[in-house]
Amino acid sequence: MIVGSKELIAKCLRERKLFGGAMRQVGILGAAGLYAVKNNIPRLAEDHANAKLLAQGLSEFKSFTIDMSRVETNIIVLQLTTPENSDVICSKMKEVDVLGIPFGPRKIRFVTHLDVSRDDCVEALERLKKVVN
Repeated sequence: MIVGSKELIAKCLRERKLFGGAMRQVGILGAAGLYAVKNNIPRLAEDHANAKLLAQGLSEFKSFTIDMSRVETNIIVLQLTTPENSDVICSKMKEVDVLGIPFGPRKIRFVTHLDVSRDDCVEALERLKKVVN
């Protein structure tokens, strides 16, 4: 129970949502997390290696800069050096079936995971050469 002003209650409700407090059937997500911890930890090193490979290739494009010291896990965040924003670049990438997520107007995020192989990373880099510089 929360007792306080309308502003305090609104703030508390917002913070609860930030931590997943408004999710229904959160047990399903918990089960997925438990499965991942029990079954996929050994292969995380592969995801991290794939991310490094992909980040290294992306850093060679003139359109992007990447702080390679920040590529420690399976997440890559790159900064755009072109006048086009991240939505435009992501649309171009989607045309060649490479998916990145706009992460603000000048950044794009890539994530490697169980369904992304080393060969997929190499193929993505080749496809990107067709649409970005």
